[in-house]
Amino acid sequence: MINVHASLLPRWRGAAPIIYAIMHGDKQTGVSIMKIEPKHFDVGDILAQREVAIRDDILMPELHTQLAQEGADLLVNTLQHFPNSVKTAVKQNNELATFAPKIIPSITKVNWTEIKAEQLYRRFRALFGFKHLNTRFQDKNVQLIDIQLPESQIIPAFLANKSCGAFSYDRHRRCLLVRCSGLTLIEVHQLRVEGKKAMTAVEFNNGFIKQSNSSSKELLFTSK
Repeated sequence: MINVHASLLPRWRGAAPIIYAIMHGDKQTGVSIMKIEPKHFDVGDILAQREVAIRDDILMPELHTQLAQEGADLLVNTLQHFPNSVKTAVKQNNELATFAPKIIPSITKVNWTEIKAEQLYRRFRALFGFKHLNTRFQDKNVQLIDIQLPESQIIPAFLANKSCGAFSYDRHRRCLLVRCSGLTLIEVHQLRVEGKKAMTAVEFNNGFIKQSNSSSKELLFTSK
């Protein structure tokens, strides 16, 4: 028996190879046609592989679709030349194996003091369409629906001495600028506050920031 796996084995054995490839900043991934080993997952000999580049801005659903198409095409090609594919199959190098276990809920929680903006953006792209990143504001859960990396990572003066997770509304970019670990910035363009519908950063500014009367306080997203 053979199987199609959405990674270049032995990298990212497991249930979530596409998510882990994006989340770890891989520049390429691919599909593998492998033999199935009884009671063992993703360790069989490789019959065929095909590489696929990972764009810096690609979202998980797009890469998933691309890999599904490449995998189907490679499977057909492998079956058409099956005797030769079996003959030339290559054993996996277990020393090069990395693992992509099932995604657990805690991966969605943003710890602003530990994660840099680029890492956060990769996690957002990796989980897009599957799970939302979560933070908290004024004791309410907040889902980050659309975030982007700013073109410049120069910290504005008004955030330079603030805590990680501190944010401010930028009326020129029409987004929230949030300070992450390592003096890095992420833009939040759309979010959903617990009990509310999804809203733009403009709507969040009008509905929460302006009405919070916190001009003298630090506006802060927290992990708890």
